[in-house]
Amino acid sequence: MEKKVAVVNGGAGGIGRAVVRRLGEAGYAIFILDKNQQVGSEILEELRRQGCQAEYRAVELTNAAQLKNVFAEIHRAAGRIDLLVNLAGGTLHKHPVQEFPLSEWREVIDVNLKATFLCCQAVCKPMRERKWGVIINTSSNFGITGGGGRTAYAASKAAVIAFTKSLALEMAPHGVRVNAIAPGLTATERVMGNYDETEWRRIGRSLPMGRAAEPSEIAVAVEQHLQKIGQRD
Repeated sequence: MEKKVAVVNGGAGGIGRAVVRRLGEAGYAIFILDKNQQVGSEILEELRRQGCQAEYRAVELTNAAQLKNVFAEIHRAAGRIDLLVNLAGGTLHKHPVQEFPLSEWREVIDVNLKATFLCCQAVCKPMRERKWGVIINTSSNFGITGGGGRTAYAASKAAVIAFTKSLALEMAPHGVRVNAIAPGLTATERVMGNYDETEWRRIGRSLPMGRAAEPSEIAVAVEQHLQKIGQRD
């Protein structure tokens, strides 16, 4: 492909849709990875209507075999991956720690940490060989502050920060940059669905900005990591 190639996991989510739109506007060829086939297909058609080069792959992001096959297919089709954005994740389950079922704890850890690890692992070797690439992982404010009832989520997102720092040290000598973003409360459909209107406004007013972030603002944070890519070639 002549265009720079971006892979966005969780690209059918609230933040994911904003990110792929932004990358499309910036001229990337985009591969969207997400298990939500309906929304994934919808965002794919939207991008194509706007003249963007895009593909969608339905995949379970915690399934190592599926991911291996999908990334191999992307490399065959595109020849390279310039950018990986790991967005998939979520709180999924909230319980006091003494009541947290182990199966649910593992589910939260897997979707936030294992999926990030597997996707990074899939691109690191070819990026090292090309001595070029950017990886952006997604943590959360809860990975820094913690959160009552969110022990699994906070632990997984704190782990993403440590993982990102460690991977950045591994990859920097090979010309690959690895960074993380840590969104706070963001106005996606999924998040807003957990609150009634009064409670949502109250929580928003408690934040320093006086409101929740918009997904488009998180997409801007992603794009700010990419300026150096355009200076190559």
